[in-house]
Amino acid sequence: MRSNKLLKIMYVFTWLAFIGLCIQSGILLTSYFFSFSNPEVSKTLFGGINLFQYYNYSFYHYSFILFYKIMIGISQASIAYLLIRLLKDLDIANPFNKSVCKLMKQTSISILCLWFIVMLHNTHIQFIGKKYNFEMDLYSSEFLFVSGVLFIFSQIIKRGIEIQQENDLTI
Repeated sequence: MRSNKLLKIMYVFTWLAFIGLCIQSGILLTSYFFSFSNPEVSKTLFGGINLFQYYNYSFYHYSFILFYKIMIGISQASIAYLLIRLLKDLDIANPFNKSVCKLMKQTSISILCLWFIVMLHNTHIQFIGKKYNFEMDLYSSEFLFVSGVLFIFSQIIKRGIEIQQENDLTI
C-alpha cells in the first residue's frame, strides 16, 4: 500500500517535471526568435543563460549552442514522458510485464541519446570558449552511467518475465 502511494506521488512529480521541461524548451525557442531582432535577448535567456559573447562572435555558433540547449530540454521532456507512461503502466502487484520492460529500454535509449547531445554541446562550448576565452556553461555527463543502469534493470525485468512465463507453462 505504501509503495502505491509513493508511485502516485512520483507520477505527479514526473508530470510537473514534464510540463516544466516543455515550458523551458518553449521559452528558449521563443527567445531565439526574439534574438533575431534584438541581440540583447541573448544576455538573459531562461535560467540565467548568457550567450551574448557567442552571439557577438558568430550568430552561427550562437544558433548551434542554443539548438543544443533546446534539444537537451526536449530530450529531457521526452524522458519524463516515458517515465509518466512507465509509472502509469506499472502494477506493483505484477511488476514484471512486457510494457514495463519496453518502456525501460526506450528510456535507456533516450538517456543515451541525451548523453550524446550533451557531449556535442560540451565539446562545442569548450572548443569556442577556450579559443576565445568565453564563459563556459557545461552540462554534467553522467547520463551514460544512468542509461547503463537503466538498461541493466530492463534486462533483469526481461529475465523476470521469461521466468514468470516458464512458471505459468509448468503449472
